[in-house]
Amino acid sequence: MKHSILLVDDHPILTEGLKMVFRDDATFDIVASTHSGVYALALLKAKPIDLMVTDYSMPDMNGLDLIRQAKRQHPLLKIIALTMHDEAAIIKDVIAAGADGYVLKKCALEELAIAMESVMKGKPYLSAEAGQKLFQLAKQPESDDPLTDREVEVLRLIIKELTNKEIAARLFISDRTVEVHRKNLMRKIKCTNTVGLIKYAFAHNLV
Repeated sequence: MKHSILLVDDHPILTEGLKMVFRDDATFDIVASTHSGVYALALLKAKPIDLMVTDYSMPDMNGLDLIRQAKRQHPLLKIIALTMHDEAAIIKDVIAAGADGYVLKKCALEELAIAMESVMKGKPYLSAEAGQKLFQLAKQPESDDPLTDREVEVLRLIIKELTNKEIAARLFISDRTVEVHRKNLMRKIKCTNTVGLIKYAFAHNLV
């Protein structure tokens, strides 16, 4: 009997590519796909799904929130995060939210099938690079969660009062990726608004 897969990603090329790869697979069957976190939750209620493979950044819902809600509503559901984000803090948060696997998109075709087989056997799976990032994070003091170079770049542009769209254009990344960096900045700096980010930047000579 095949394992039923729900694919959640807003990149059509990747989605269609994975459907082609697993179309004749004897073990896995992609029974549904969507780019919406909200619709993904609806699909999980509507049909039996064994494994959800989801991106981290989506138009309507953060992948972290989707994973939390999906696991809360369907505790036996297996979940693999398939994402471009390789920041240790994000990997740690996704695993803590209940993900059973973490695969980087640049390794998708090579590793996803292996990850899917692993988590369906009850064994967690991490891309090698993701594992290295977590290892490096674990070696740091508990209170030490330094900003990445990209986060510093984003922070400096926030201080200049650029919008997410303007920052995205300047750094050649998506608006949603900018929002992820903004949220990570607030979490690391322990602030709730832009004023807190500005104060931190001035206090640490980042302007």
